[in-house]
Amino acid sequence: MTLPSARTRRPSRRVAALLRGRAGTLRRSLIALVLVPVLGLVGLMAYAVDEQARRAQTAETAADDVAAAVALDAVRAAVAREVVPVLGQAVLDDPRTAASVGVDQDAVTSLSSLARPTLAGQALTVSRDTDGALDEARRNEGSRALAESTAATVAQLRTGARGGDLDAVFAGYQRVTDELATRVSTLLQSARAQGLDEEGTRALADLQLVSRASALAGVEVPLYFAATAGDGAERTANREAFLQAWGGYRAASADVLSQGSPGLAAAWRAATTGAAARAVDDPLDEGARQVTDASLESFVGLAAANTARDTAVRAVVEETGETARELAVGPVDRAQATLRLLVGACSVIVLGTLAAALLLRRWIALPLSRLAEQARAVSDGELVDVEEGGPVEVRTVARGLAVAVANLRRVRDQAQAVADGALDADVVTRPVHGPLGEVVHASVRQMVVALQERERLQAVLAHQASHDALTELPNRAQASELIDASLHRMARHDGRVGLLFVDLDHFKAVNDTHGHAAGDELLRVVSARMAGCLRGGDVVARLGGDEFVVVVEQVEDEGGLVDLGTRLIDAVCTPVELSGRHTGVRVRVGASVGVAISPVGGCSAERLLREADAAAYRAKAAGRGTVEVFDDALRRDIAHRTDLEHALRAGLEDGELVLHYQPVLDLRTDSVRSVEALVRWDRPGAGLLGPDAFIPVAEASDLVCDLGRWALMTAAAQLAAWDAEGGDLAGITAAVNVSGRHLAQPRLLGDVAVACAGAGIAPDRLTIEITETVLVDEPTAREHLRALRALGVRVALDDFGTGYTSIGQLSRLPVDTLKIDRSFVASRDQAHADLVRLVIGAAHSFSLGVVAEGVEEDDQLLALRDAHCDAAQGYLLGRPRSAVELRALATAGRG
Repeated sequence: MTLPSARTRRPSRRVAALLRGRAGTLRRSLIALVLVPVLGLVGLMAYAVDEQARRAQTAETAADDVAAAVALDAVRAAVAREVVPVLGQAVLDDPRTAASVGVDQDAVTSLSSLARPTLAGQALTVSRDTDGALDEARRNEGSRALAESTAATVAQLRTGARGGDLDAVFAGYQRVTDELATRVSTLLQSARAQGLDEEGTRALADLQLVSRASALAGVEVPLYFAATAGDGAERTANREAFLQAWGGYRAASADVLSQGSPGLAAAWRAATTGAAARAVDDPLDEGARQVTDASLESFVGLAAANTARDTAVRAVVEETGETARELAVGPVDRAQATLRLLVGACSVIVLGTLAAALLLRRWIALPLSRLAEQARAVSDGELVDVEEGGPVEVRTVARGLAVAVANLRRVRDQAQAVADGALDADVVTRPVHGPLGEVVHASVRQMVVALQERERLQAVLAHQASHDALTELPNRAQASELIDASLHRMARHDGRVGLLFVDLDHFKAVNDTHGHAAGDELLRVVSARMAGCLRGGDVVARLGGDEFVVVVEQVEDEGGLVDLGTRLIDAVCTPVELSGRHTGVRVRVGASVGVAISPVGGCSAERLLREADAAAYRAKAAGRGTVEVFDDALRRDIAHRTDLEHALRAGLEDGELVLHYQPVLDLRTDSVRSVEALVRWDRPGAGLLGPDAFIPVAEASDLVCDLGRWALMTAAAQLAAWDAEGGDLAGITAAVNVSGRHLAQPRLLGDVAVACAGAGIAPDRLTIEITETVLVDEPTAREHLRALRALGVRVALDDFGTGYTSIGQLSRLPVDTLKIDRSFVASRDQAHADLVRLVIGAAHSFSLGVVAEGVEEDDQLLALRDAHCDAAQGYLLGRPRSAVELRALATAGRG
């Protein structure tokens, strides 16, 4: 057997999934399951009910037609019986009318007194019978209309018979009876066409036979008298009509006897063979065989006999009609009974089906719906209690769901324990039952292991984040937190905190001489030495580079802190013997220590650190290797520096800062091709201040970056203005000093580009001046300088010779020009003069330009010319002046 491939199985799965997606709820399914057969049953029952209703309606219509036919036939018979007495009475009442019907007037006169009472009685009787039959016919819906018109016609004929044309009256009676007979025949045929049962059909056939025979019997005698009266063609026509009626009656009578039911035949035979019937049949048979004239005496006798025979015949007709009506009404009753039975059965079946559906819903649907709600709640994350109920299958599913919920609760408890950190809780160690539980438990255990490892790593990362990786001491961030925590503890106990700021001396020399590995080893050794000088509870932290702080609690006075600072300096100053590739090399650094003590009641950690830093700065300025305590003088100095910073910031915003420009003389052409832009502060109330009065304050904050940005834009704009004015200053370049803090920011590149673009000058018209220390202190300085040179800006290394840059490094420096410090130019020492010549030669060897600063005497200028220096600047060549003064001086010099 070949298994279906995955390709052939996939569509069936998709179809199944689609069907599942379209499946409704169980309640809808049960409703559909119940409604489909119920609706089908209701439909069948409705069809059966409609069929029975149709049959009932048909039977009722047939019964109504039979009743109408019987009523109209009674009217016809009564009207037929009325003809002879009415006409006879009319002749007797007015002998002059006898001639119109062929009767001798003298005979009428002679017999008038004898026959009048008899005919009058007959006429009254038959008129009453006719009126009664008409009243009965009016009560029937099917015969009412014809009964109404017949009553009106008969009334007119009765009136016409008392003084009118008797032939017309006779003809009118004939039309009425013919119309009634036709209507009766039509109704009976309609009743038979309704599809009655066999008995009803047989009864209708009997009624048709006897009704036809009765109708023909009713017109025999009137037609007989009409055939014996008159003369000529009218007599002949009347005789033919009589003969037709006579022959038709006998044929109809024979049909009744031969085709009718036995009971009808017997009743008909009894009604048509009696003395009254023979009294009518014999004269009529004689009149049919030969033409005779009827006498008035025979007319009176025959009329009386005809009435008797017609009464007997009508009794048969009425009995037959009643039987037919009863048999026609019978199917109506049976059909209605069947209809009621069907409706009742349908109602019982529907109600039983609905009751069964309700029971199914209570027994199956409700437990399943409750189970579905519980499953939906579980899928939504609610671990509800699962109730069991319903059939065995539903209870089995409920038990399975309950077990799943219990397992999920166990998993939840395990997850909660893990989330709460209770990794060793009993619920974590107990697995969930079953194979799935084993997998889940294994996952939980792995999670616990992972969390424990994460906690370990977090502890390591937290330690690394708060400690210096090199010395394992707390770092700057942790130091701030430690200082702040100590301040809060001491504030609660009215104690004070002491802070020692330790700044190593000559550490950069070790790095530059022996490399960073040697510097790192030195930092680890001196860190351990400083930690060994502390008492329990004191903390040493590394702020970065070669700066450390020591936090001391419960300080009594500054004397103890000064002693501690001295011990720290001694420990740091002890020579360190390096290891590794520098084994046997001994290095030595110093330290400057600043001490600050928090006031009673505490202060901020930032303030205490700032005060200790200021004290350390004063210790360095005092010659290094000393301990300085922050005092009121330093506090006043800091306040002064703070006020100066605020005033400088406001002065920059208010336009108080200006640039002065000092010419740089090209010694090869003796022309000024460049100027150095020097910032001045025209401070209100203080006059024009040089950079030494405010630049150090600006360097301590980002204000120096704003100041450098302003200087770049102002110098570039001034170059553009000189270009526009023309003259000797058009086309010159300008050098602008940039601080290390500004150079360290990537924004510097944008500041220079914006300044050049805003002024519309080429980038090579600007020269950025930096100091040697910037290259050492700022790691990104070299990268940013290379980017500036790529932009076209020139770079000058200011104060060369005073820093740590060696001549051997010149080939690797991203600079274009060296500026020799004024101390070497102004020195009378021959060694310094030789050094100047050496620097100029070395710079030229590396294609660097050289500018000598601080030229104030002629012999200095001559010495620089002899050394082939490229350019020089100083008071001898020109003092720094404002742009306006420099322009005026250039114009005067040209003149």
